[in-house]
Formats: sequence, C-alpha cells, structure tokens
Amino acid sequence: MHFEIKGSSLISNVTTVERAIATIDQNPSLTGILISANNNQLTLTANNLQIAIQTKTECTIFEPGEHIVDGRLFSQLVRKLPNDNVIIQYTNNQVLISAATMEFSLNTITTEEFPEYPDCTEQIFTLTDYELNRLIKFSSFASSNDDHQPIFSGVLMEIENNDLQFVATDSNRLAYVKAETGETFVQEGQFIIPKANAQELLQCLPLTETKIDVLYGHNQLAFRFDNTIFTTRLIDGKFPNYKNVIFTEQKTSLVIKRQQFIQALERASLFGRVEKVPVIIRVTDGVLEIETTSKLGQSQEQYNVEQNGPNEKAAFSPKFILDMLKTMEDDQVEFRYEGARQALIKSTESNKRLYIIMPIRI
Repeated sequence: MHFEIKGSSLISNVTTVERAIATIDQNPSLTGILISANNNQLTLTANNLQIAIQTKTECTIFEPGEHIVDGRLFSQLVRKLPNDNVIIQYTNNQVLISAATMEFSLNTITTEEFPEYPDCTEQIFTLTDYELNRLIKFSSFASSNDDHQPIFSGVLMEIENNDLQFVATDSNRLAYVKAETGETFVQEGQFIIPKANAQELLQCLPLTETKIDVLYGHNQLAFRFDNTIFTTRLIDGKFPNYKNVIFTEQKTSLVIKRQQFIQALERASLFGRVEKVPVIIRVTDGVLEIETTSKLGQSQEQYNVEQNGPNEKAAFSPKFILDMLKTMEDDQVEFRYEGARQALIKSTESNKRLYIIMPIRI
C-alpha cells in the first residue's frame, strides 16, 4: 500500500469514521481504522458493531493495499500534521506517514477479524440532511438513557400510509415529529434506532441540503450521502402503541407565549436545585399560575393566557416541559391538559410536532 492524499481531505474523512471506533474491545481490529487504497480511491472504515462508518475520497495510488492501524492514534496524529500532502505507505508490518519533513510509523493490526461492512441494499426513501437532522433532533431527546429497556432507549422511524414520522419515549414523555418530505415510500415498516447511534449520525450530517439515501438490510439501516455511508444496528422489539396517547383529547387548552413559558419554568427550576420538585400549573379564568415549593423556598408567577375549557390544575417536571419547549421555534404554543391525564404541547400552527408529558401525582 502506497498513496498520496491532500492533508485536509484525509483529516475530514478520518474525523467522520473515528466515531465508529470501539474504545475497548476483545477484538483489537474494532479499535482501528481500516485504510484501503485501490483504483485511485482511499476508503476508510471503522466498525464497533453498533455503528459502522465508511468514507471514500480520491487520492493518488502508487501501490494498492489495505491495513488497519490504531484508530485513535491515527486520528490524533493526522489532525496535528501541517496542511500539506500526506504520503502513506506500508512496509515491514508498519504504516509510514510522511508530511513535509516529518515521518511517523504506526504498527498494524491484523485484518482477519475485521467485520465485513454491513450490506444494506434495499433503498427505502431519500430525504435531505436538514430534514433528517430535524426529525432526529426534535424526537431523540425524549428517549431514555437507560439501556435496561432497549425499546425506550431507541428512536422509532415509522413509515405508514406514505407518511414518515420519528417517535421517542421514555414512558414519562413522548416526542412525535412528522416529516415534510413529499416522498413516495417503497415500503412501510417500523425501525427502532438506538438513541446513541442516532445522535452519532447527527454529528456526521453535512447540513448542506445534501440528499440522504436510506437503505435497509439484515436488521440494519444505512444512511448514504456524499462520500459517506453510516450504518446502524436496529433494536429488536415492538414499539409501544403511541397513537392512543397522542390523539387523546384534553378538556383544557391554553395558548401561551413560548419564551414567557420557558423563562417562568427556568425560574421555578431554580428552587429544585437541592431536591427535584414539580411545578404546579394552574389556570383560572384565563390566568395561568406557575408555582413550586421546595426546601429552598417558593416561586409563584401569573400570566394572562388564552383559555379554552374548564379551569385546571396539574403538576409536572419542569425539565421535561423545558426540553420540549426548547426544541420549538414558535412564538406561541398550545398546552392541553386535564388532571391526571397526559398533557400535550404543540405548535398553534401545525400538528407535525407533538409532545406528550405525564403529570406528577401530588
């Protein structure tokens, strides 16, 4: 193996694939990056069995070949090279890296146990990187960080009736985001992506109005764009029936200024520094009252709001409401609730983003 490549191109590709490097594993090859030079193309691959990432870029090849080097060391090293052309070659069981007047040698790792790149060949649909970013970002925060119940630590990608929606829940809150693609889908189905993998995908998206091809195969999803393919394993199991939750009607509906709501909840949250305490949201004849009581003291604020339905009172986690409000851009939001039933937060203009939160018993 012997090739030459622009330093900036090498850094860009290594930065992408390093997200799939295993930190510690009994299989040393999973902690490495596979460097493959062939047909004037450099292919970099990393695979930690949760996600796999592969990039391709042009280079000048003098001798084809492929070898694995320690991924972290390779990544850190190329970042510190000058912005010159880099020459990489294999000799005597080492990969030599040369740039300007510098030369480094990295020991190689056997390629025998490096897994084949996952084969996802069934294309499901195409969407832009901006839309995929929106769907993941506005839903994944509601899933659990606890892997003991895998379904709740995943993000559902669902295709049904020619609609695409992303849904996440930790059983105390739920986020539902419907796509705005206008795409025709070749198949329906549910695909549950681990939350951590979905968030790694977000970091790889170029956000340049790039088209993303979404493919399926062998219980894995692949996202193909530009010179990159990002593949994630899927979670086995059936996602909870969320439709019965999001389409439940609540008797009381409030229209609230979003920023005003955020600021009031943030102030109330200050009183929960020592102990987690809920906020009580009470509405009486168009006057919204937000209050909390803790060992540190009390908070109480009142605002005029647009009210439809009877007077109401319920307690909620301020953090859960804030998480939802901060993903929205609307000037005003609709807040629906009814005693011990789940509350709903949505835009006043659209039903394409719905957020559900369970009240706290007091």
